[in-house]
Amino acid sequence: MKKKILNVNSMRILGFSILALVAAQDAGAQLQKLKFAYVSPSGALAVPWIAKEAGLFEKNGVEAELIFIRGASTMIQTLVSGDIDVAHVAANPAVEANLGGADVVVLATALNRPVGFYMMGQPGVKSVEDLRGGRVGITRFGSATDLLSRMALRQFNLSPDRDVAIIQLGGIPEIAAGLKAKVVKAGFVSAPLNLDLKELGFNVLVDFGRDLFFPHAPLIVRKATMKQKDQALRGTMRAFAEGIKIYRTQRDFSVKVLEKYTRTSDHKKLVQTYDTYAPFLERIPYVDLKGIENILAELAPRHSAAKSRKPSEFVDHRYVKELQDSGFFRSLY
Repeated sequence: MKKKILNVNSMRILGFSILALVAAQDAGAQLQKLKFAYVSPSGALAVPWIAKEAGLFEKNGVEAELIFIRGASTMIQTLVSGDIDVAHVAANPAVEANLGGADVVVLATALNRPVGFYMMGQPGVKSVEDLRGGRVGITRFGSATDLLSRMALRQFNLSPDRDVAIIQLGGIPEIAAGLKAKVVKAGFVSAPLNLDLKELGFNVLVDFGRDLFFPHAPLIVRKATMKQKDQALRGTMRAFAEGIKIYRTQRDFSVKVLEKYTRTSDHKKLVQTYDTYAPFLERIPYVDLKGIENILAELAPRHSAAKSRKPSEFVDHRYVKELQDSGFFRSLY
């Protein structure tokens, strides 16, 4: 009898419950398909990985296909075309697409600050001011790395593209490789890659998770998808919220998931990655509108419409609010 109890408890540690598994099997024929894309193998975007590995999508009636699409601009283009249903990417490309007329909206976010996002400099580079005349590596133009790098440079009275060249390198791993090869003087990386660079003597020039409000890990959809796949999105939001709970509270399981999706085998770095993000995850994943306001302010010089738009116009909290009003989050925690 004791052995059976231990087995059930171990299943719960892995994010499962017997009832959830039974429900998933019973609902198997009714699962609604959803294509869910993430933009980077970063611990900041681990909630859907955890939800997938813990069977939470199936538990909530959704057959989620997780897809890795490198590059924020490519991600948003794929979303707007209807080839994916949900984009897990920083909010700024979605705001910019909306300003351009796309029917995209932010539903929720796991992180309201760019936690675990660092501008790393070469070993000889001690501050952002040292980047004058050099090159900074980003993923793609229009990405979070692009927007944040420009914000950082302006804070130190450097003009992007004039005082410092902005170079597209494709993805976060490519930025790390570019730093090691001295292709760029500085670049943006996230955990766990920042830990590798620190061991090699690279310096943290900016830690954006300290002061800045910026929806770093939101769920973005088309309004058309909300009409077409409303029930699937409701189930996805429940799975997302439950995934946040597991990420916050079940270190061992979360670290195993991080190992699988980041393809990192160093246990110490995986634990450090977990400790970087878990404390900052939103229990109730509302988007802080101050973050959207910051994005609009940065986009205003090249998008005149950004000056007259309200942050609330880019966010739809209906699914999160329904869960809160139902008492879901009280029961979850």
